Amino acid sequence: MKDALASTARVVKSSLNDKEVLVRLNVLLLLYLGWIAFTVAYGLIQNHSRNVTQELLRLPLTSKSFVISVVRFTHSLLPLYITMRVTYYIGFTGSIALTVFFILIYWRDLKASDELAMRYLLAYVSCGLIYSIFHVYAPHYVYHIPGFYLDNTYLTRQEFVFPSLHNTVAMINLLTIWHHRDKIWAKLLILLNLMIPFATVLLGHHWVYDAVAGILLAFIIVKVTSGHTLKVPESIREMGVSHIQRVTVVGLLVGLSVLLLAIHTPKP
Repeated sequence: MKDALASTARVVKSSLNDKEVLVRLNVLLLLYLGWIAFTVAYGLIQNHSRNVTQELLRLPLTSKSFVISVVRFTHSLLPLYITMRVTYYIGFTGSIALTVFFILIYWRDLKASDELAMRYLLAYVSCGLIYSIFHVYAPHYVYHIPGFYLDNTYLTRQEFVFPSLHNTVAMINLLTIWHHRDKIWAKLLILLNLMIPFATVLLGHHWVYDAVAGILLAFIIVKVTSGHTLKVPESIREMGVSHIQRVTVVGLLVGLSVLLLAIHTPKP
């Protein structure tokens, strides 16, 4: 165990001294911050976004009895409930952080990292455009299921439902990691991302259609971004490693601060 930890530490240290890795890490961080910025800006957009929840409720598998029976079933099995709850809250930010860590820093797979960056960008842009045009409220919000906080924050808006960005990102992660599936950590990451769609539905955070739409969107995004490479400007390549490292540290601190603020600030 001690040798494995020492080996991992050496790999991580080496990657964090690699300019190619650092540049990509900053790109991925910037993309995530861009999404958080959108969640804040959505307060100015949401009044122009049409609520189509009632139209969705005409479809099968959206009735109150169905949703409540699914949530009650999940709660009735404590191991399942705990597993799904932990999976859900690791789900978005956690799955992104773990995927970036292993793809870029631990395995130093620059090709997969470039594809991942483009996939996240398309996921954020696609979902952002859809949410700006119309929105759907979550099952637990519509049916006032006990145990949920209805006054959500900038990070967990009830309008960010269809398609489920949670599930889009999870499937993007899974498909990007897939070619590393012979590695033990890849197997665990694949399992985590595979469980996220179930967690979102079984806990009442998303409708079945949100999960399906999010997964289909991910497959489309992965298809069109296969083989994409990141074009790094020559001016950035000429920067010293120490300078990029300082920028990375500042970016991570800003990202953490914004994330904490988004988590704890109620939306207007």
